[in-house]
This record gives sequence, C-alpha cells and structure tokens, in this order.
Amino acid sequence: MPVDPNNKHVNALIENVKEVGRLHQFRSPSNNTEPAATHDREILYKSSIVLLVACWEAFVEDLVSEALGHLIASSADYRTVPKNVLERITSTHTGMKMWELAGEGWRSVLKDNLKSVLAKTVGVMNTPRTAQVDELFYKTIGLEKLSSNWTWDGFTVEKATTALDDLITLRGGIAHRVQSAKKVELADVREARKLVYCLAVRTHNTATVHLKTQLGSAPWKRIKFGKIA
Repeated sequence: MPVDPNNKHVNALIENVKEVGRLHQFRSPSNNTEPAATHDREILYKSSIVLLVACWEAFVEDLVSEALGHLIASSADYRTVPKNVLERITSTHTGMKMWELAGEGWRSVLKDNLKSVLAKTVGVMNTPRTAQVDELFYKTIGLEKLSSNWTWDGFTVEKATTALDDLITLRGGIAHRVQSAKKVELADVREARKLVYCLAVRTHNTATVHLKTQLGSAPWKRIKFGKIA
C-alpha cells in the first residue's frame, strides 16, 4: 500500500533506505568463505550502517521542517504557537530585535529558530541521538519528550532509546575510525533497518497527533510499519 504523497518525509525515508538495499547487489557470494570475501561483505555492512543512520537523520530533519511549516501556514497568528517555543524566540528578540516579531515577522523568526536548533542538535557531528531529537522537536514545535512514545512490540522506551544511541555510536566508530569495536554482520544491518523504520513510524505518528492537538488538524495520517516496509 503506497504512502500518501503528502507524507514527503516518509516517502523520502523509504527511497533512502532502498539505497541501502542496492549496496548488497555488489556483495560477494555468501557461500564464499575466503578471508577477502568475508572482509568485503563486512565493508558493505559497515557502509549500510552509515547510510541507515543518515536515513534516520534526514527523516528527522524533514519531519520537523514539514511540521513547523504546517504549524506556521495553519496559524492565523502567533497565539497557536506552543508557549515554550514562543518563550524561546522572544527571549532572543529583545530591544530593537523585538520588531522582527511584528506583523508576520514571527513566522520568519520561527524558521530561523529551526535552523538554529538543528545546528545545535542533529547538526552537531551528525548525531541524531535520543536526547538531541527530543530537544529538536521540543524547541521548534513544542513537542515534549518525543522519545517517550518510542514503544512497539518487544521494545520499551528504554530499549528503543538504547538501541538508537548504540546504533549511532557504532556509526560514529565506522565513520570516524573506519574500524568498529564489534564485527558488523548482515543481522546488524537488518536490525538497524527495522529500528529506523519503527522509530520513524512512532515519530511520525506522535508529530501527527501533536499537530492535530495544536491546530485541530494534521497534514498527514498515522501510519503502520507494515505499510511502509
């Protein structure tokens, strides 16, 4: 079942993850146990981990950007903007800068706030860990403790957040030192792929509910993992 075209961030994620699958078209035969062939396969698996984390990071950035865009476009004035976000932007616009908020200026300031928070969270060394993702959504669209919704069959919030942070630690070791602390196998890639999809579904659905609560409507429908895998 195709995903609604309005879910641009979800469709982009699906296409990006497909790129990971294309990597495996170049792997050496799985029944080849020669050291060189085994090493070649692990290189592909490591590359897959790096790409999957990039898929997650891009999804987070796309979703929060689209959510903020909808919040701005659907708001008649600043009063529908979450209080904590308003407090954040007004605290940085004092004195003469306060005039930047006048008229429709608050819309531009909200966009500038997103750029600033992105640079300080997922933009720092490209680390979309749990804490950074929570901070990003809270400071830009007022969605508090997003990760508290990361639960699904067999996964508690604690297990999900630990799995994400461990995956990013693994990616960091590969990306910055090439050699990872543990051997990367096909099973690791499959688990990472499923984790990214499950996190994306929970994050999308939570943002959807948040926007509906704030504005009375949301630009997207909730989705299920089976509908996008």
